[in-house]
Amino acid sequence: MADTNENTIEQSFEKLEAIITKMESSDVSLDESFALYKSGMEELQHANSKIEQTKKAVLAISKEGGLEVFEGDE
Repeated sequence: MADTNENTIEQSFEKLEAIITKMESSDVSLDESFALYKSGMEELQHANSKIEQTKKAVLAISKEGGLEVFEGDE
């Protein structure tokens, strides 16, 4: 798969949808299914990483009116 570090979260989700569609196809060989699964897991890890980076970058307005880094619970 191409350099996933440059993909946005949305692009990762689009790639995951395409992988799932291919895997649901009846004409996919077992070897191809494994390769698609591996590619999908790598893309999912990338998306999770980007989500975590975004979550850490979100700013929340504190009670005092200042800005602080968002550290909310999941």
